[in-house]
Amino acid sequence: MSSLSVQTSIGNIKRKLDAFQSEEPTEKRQKIQLRAKSLHSDTSKTKKPVNTQQKAVVITSFEEYFGVKNIDIPELKDHEVLVENKFVGLNPIDWKGLKYKFGVYSFPWIQGRESAGVVSKVGSKVKGFKEGEEVFIASTAYRDIRTSTFQRYTVVDSELLWKLPTNITLEQGSALGVGLVTASSVLEEINGIVKDSEEDSKARSKKTVLVWGASSGVGSYVLQLLRVYGYGKIIAVASEKHRSHLLKLGATHCIDRFLSDEDLSKEVSKISDTGIDIGVDVVGKETSDKVIDLLNSSESKESKVFVGVVSKPSKDKDLDNILVRDVLIKRFHENKTYGSKLVEHTTDLLTKGKLYPQTNFKRYKGFEGIINGLRDLEKFGASNEKYVVEL
Repeated sequence: MSSLSVQTSIGNIKRKLDAFQSEEPTEKRQKIQLRAKSLHSDTSKTKKPVNTQQKAVVITSFEEYFGVKNIDIPELKDHEVLVENKFVGLNPIDWKGLKYKFGVYSFPWIQGRESAGVVSKVGSKVKGFKEGEEVFIASTAYRDIRTSTFQRYTVVDSELLWKLPTNITLEQGSALGVGLVTASSVLEEINGIVKDSEEDSKARSKKTVLVWGASSGVGSYVLQLLRVYGYGKIIAVASEKHRSHLLKLGATHCIDRFLSDEDLSKEVSKISDTGIDIGVDVVGKETSDKVIDLLNSSESKESKVFVGVVSKPSKDKDLDNILVRDVLIKRFHENKTYGSKLVEHTTDLLTKGKLYPQTNFKRYKGFEGIINGLRDLEKFGASNEKYVVEL
């Protein structure tokens, strides 16, 4: 550049500087503000957008197995909490719904009934929860896939959400929800409305209850709640290898499930001269029928109670002196007064160590782990163990 060009450029800069300095303060401020706004506008163009997508395990048709897809994060209502799932629990209904084509109301569909994680966001009318708190979920609103747990984020009604007690891990919490709600529903059917009067306590202490499938997740919580409510004799029917564990949970007696019907009946008679008053089955129709037979052989003249978690007894069974009760899982979310009290009561029992969480896990990782776990659960089943997936 020539000497003349340099001098010209310097002169132009001096003239612009003199012109700026001669401006009124207000004009200077306006230019500074406009420049700042321009800079902010430029920066906002490069700012990352808010994430609206999440991973989920979905059903796209009855002809295809589960797959991993990106879907929208569910929207939150005023009274709801958005939970980021850290661990999810697997249950037989998750794979059975696809295989037997029930409980799937549209496509794509999301399964998953329980999980544990942290609060990601709270609705404007939510009280008692804040972001970052550890919680666990039982999802019983089957028609609303926002509440399903096989996705990164799940929406939960704030009145039906458990805070994770400090003595429970997130992994353990992911295996609590379904078992607690189902077992509590069983006790609700046995007790009617649970009462704590001295008279009712005495009546319960004289009852003999048999639980078939006691080593299952639901069965183990039924045993514990029977113990909490003071039932007299609690008979667990399960594999002999689980005896010590079931006695710890609350069973007063254990019977090997592989015994013949005749030998099983003899064992019951040894435990209770008059037989059983209440029978609970958490396995299926065949074992429900066995429990009904045991109830019919009871010498008690009082009306007896049967509660089937999975199946009702066969139609040809004599039920004249047996009150057959259904387990109403959906009561948990349809009757929020009942549901919120259940949450409060079971939280208290867990915190005080009166209920023990599952500790025997079959573990998987990631969203593909959900799919692998469901295949294994269908193929091998579960015996005193819970399938859980860390996301």
